[in-house]
Amino acid sequence: MFLTRLHPINAVMKNYLIGLIALVYAIVFAGCNDGIDKVLSGTWNVTKVQGIFKNGGTALPPIVDENPTGTITFRSNGTGEQNYSYTLAGTDYPQTGSFSWSATNDLIIIERVNDPDLEWTRITDQDNKQIASYNFLINANQSWDYTLTLEK
Repeated sequence: MFLTRLHPINAVMKNYLIGLIALVYAIVFAGCNDGIDKVLSGTWNVTKVQGIFKNGGTALPPIVDENPTGTITFRSNGTGEQNYSYTLAGTDYPQTGSFSWSATNDLIIIERVNDPDLEWTRITDQDNKQIASYNFLINANQSWDYTLTLEK
């Protein structure tokens, strides 16, 4: 019977070793949420939208809305919500709905259920300001290049 009992010092060392292993696992796997950008997480005000219309390779001058309204929210679980509107050349463009997202240092990938996915190229990546551009294809000859400015 006395052979199966651990010496009190060995029991403490065993508990210490188990705790140390658990701590190492927690540290290693805490940063394994691939594609989730901690800076991007949160609610952002859409503060500027610029659009450049391209027709057959010819780009028209940029059209800018300096006063769009609404927000985009990037949740830390990889989901998000957009609820903003902008006006270009007298036409209102409301943007609403849910999406999934992931990000790298250079890209923000927006995955939408009923619309084509978007790949935003980051121009500015700061804690309180994000500027990203993306292309929206209308047809084989026409597209829009958009640049969004987001601020906290």
